[in-house]
Amino acid sequence: MNKKQLEQISGVIITSFVNLHFLEEASKTGLFRQRLKNNVRRTITDLLEVESKYFNKIDEVDDKQMGDKLIANNIEFVKWILNKFDYNDFTKIQEVCIAYSLDKEKMTKASDEVLLSNGAEKID
Repeated sequence: MNKKQLEQISGVIITSFVNLHFLEEASKTGLFRQRLKNNVRRTITDLLEVESKYFNKIDEVDDKQMGDKLIANNIEFVKWILNKFDYNDFTKIQEVCIAYSLDKEKMTKASDEVLLSNGAEKID
């Protein structure tokens, strides 16, 4: 497995994790009925399988287990975001990422300002 394939599998695992989170949340609300409820259950099962199958696939080819650690760290970060924020905030965070890609300097200054005003220490 080459680096590109490893990145793609990492993306599959993380997006499956996000989809799984929102489907499980929605399924608990009773929002889905009959056929859709069954399809959602099946999709949740498939997403769990994708997550574990491909995570194991990375483990097979990743001698230094760096991919494992990176994906685990990314999943923990995504899990934190999903548990800390509601869907609208999750969408806003995506917008902040887009803004960062458009103007890194301005977004870095803004985040530094917010962090410093909330107790972060500046390290030179």
